[in-house]
Amino acid sequence: MIDGGAAATAAPPVLLLGRIHTMDPAMPLASAMLVAEDRVLSIGEAAEVRAAAPPETIEVAARGVVVPGFLDSHLHTLVTGIEQRRLVIAEANSIQEVCERIGAWLADRPELDWAVVGAHFHAEDLAEGRLPNRYDLDRVTGGTAVVLDRRTHDAIANSAALRRCGIDARTPDPTGGHLERDAYGEPTGILVERPAAELVLAHVPAPGHQALRAALAQAQSHLHSLGITSASEPGLVEAEMRVYREAAAEGWLTLRTMGMPLADTTVPPARFLAGLGAEGVGTGRGDSRFRRGPLKIYLDGAGGFGTALISRPWPGRPAYYGNLTCPADTFAELVAHCAQNGHSVAVHAVGDAAVTLALDHFERVNARWPIAPLRFSIMHSYLWPARADMARAARLGVVLSSQPSMQWRVGAGIARQFGEEVPLAPLRDWLDAGVTVAGGSDGPDFPMSPLFGMWQARSRQVRGWSGPLGPDQAISAAEALAMYTTSAAYYCFAERERGRLAPGFLADWVELEVDPLSSTLAELAEAAERPVLRTVVGATVVHGPGLTD
Repeated sequence: MIDGGAAATAAPPVLLLGRIHTMDPAMPLASAMLVAEDRVLSIGEAAEVRAAAPPETIEVAARGVVVPGFLDSHLHTLVTGIEQRRLVIAEANSIQEVCERIGAWLADRPELDWAVVGAHFHAEDLAEGRLPNRYDLDRVTGGTAVVLDRRTHDAIANSAALRRCGIDARTPDPTGGHLERDAYGEPTGILVERPAAELVLAHVPAPGHQALRAALAQAQSHLHSLGITSASEPGLVEAEMRVYREAAAEGWLTLRTMGMPLADTTVPPARFLAGLGAEGVGTGRGDSRFRRGPLKIYLDGAGGFGTALISRPWPGRPAYYGNLTCPADTFAELVAHCAQNGHSVAVHAVGDAAVTLALDHFERVNARWPIAPLRFSIMHSYLWPARADMARAARLGVVLSSQPSMQWRVGAGIARQFGEEVPLAPLRDWLDAGVTVAGGSDGPDFPMSPLFGMWQARSRQVRGWSGPLGPDQAISAAEALAMYTTSAAYYCFAERERGRLAPGFLADWVELEVDPLSSTLAELAEAAERPVLRTVVGATVVHGPGLTD
């Protein structure tokens, strides 16, 4: 960059000294790493690396154990920033408490016309054993249109919001969604699954362009404090993709991101895909700061909401097996079009029946257009997937994106419904089947610290449960670290530049107060509650003290 006619001086090389877990099989442990510009030049024993360093090199002692920068394979970055400006209720004990908190928040903002509340609680969290409805909300919301956003799977709207959106007893259920109704046929305000939630959320004024830019800036700063240097954000619309492209072009995007466009299943697939432009939906193509990734498709609901598509009836609902959010024929057309045209897809499939359906279509198109190079993936898949399907996924080269911290929050509720013996989130079985398992969080609904995810994957502890849930599915410390480094890098089509520290790779690293490979579970859990010591992206410090401080 030229400033006042003088060229900027490049930063001198840096020699980092400390205990370094490289995640490189050729040299798993090192004591020194030489970086210049944004890449690793050499790594190994201190004396050897120092001898090869240029004279102007700066030596820096690491503040803790060094590992590659963490990658989160499923993270809603923009929502993380947006929710800094919203009321978010993650922990609540009753409907009364939920409503009181909403009422108090609105009382301080009498000018609000629309209010969106982040609702990260579940029915089993509340004393009443159910979710609040429009009648509960109406007691505290007045004329403000209020909608509780349950991560766009479900939404809960008050009467003012329903009226503005023209939703009444005559409104039919949309394809792939459901309006809960009372004994008189009136909508209760509980909108089940994304197509139903969109009947209201589509009317909520979207955050403006500047608000999205601010949200991204705020979110990436927080994520860096957790050691996250890269993320895959699923389900973006064009306005959100634009913010990422701008941030990358302007040089302030420090969270390397693979953005997944969200499939619109309400329009013909060919028309929707054509609308994405010549670039289409990719396999991680683009620069290292922002790349357009696979097409995200919602196939079923969620386990915590009781809407995942499973092979047995949901307890208390003899004829209900879950929600098929994307019609099967639309899903088939999307998958076939992407396979034929060299695009990747990432499918939200929680229940075993949804996983089977997804793999049936994957296998069908694979006979004509091999999908292994495209890295088709399944997201979540934590409700007893069949071992035969795991083996089939491995054979097809399908990747799994798993979120251990999600299990910490929803596991107890599912176990109480189906029994402790249910193989919830069988990580051990997925890995033993030969499937690449990338770690993620699905934040901000769930704890976003990768150290927390590693702790849960190893301990199998869940909130509200006395002991580990499915301890036979625990994985090793090395496997847990790989989920958030090498495996997540593979998921993001970035395994040749990220996920390990080796010559030619990007100089993205994290310095930790604990060693994730040798620390106890208690030490790992405690460290997950605090910011990491330092986070570096492209040899530039993005969290913690500068390298020369």
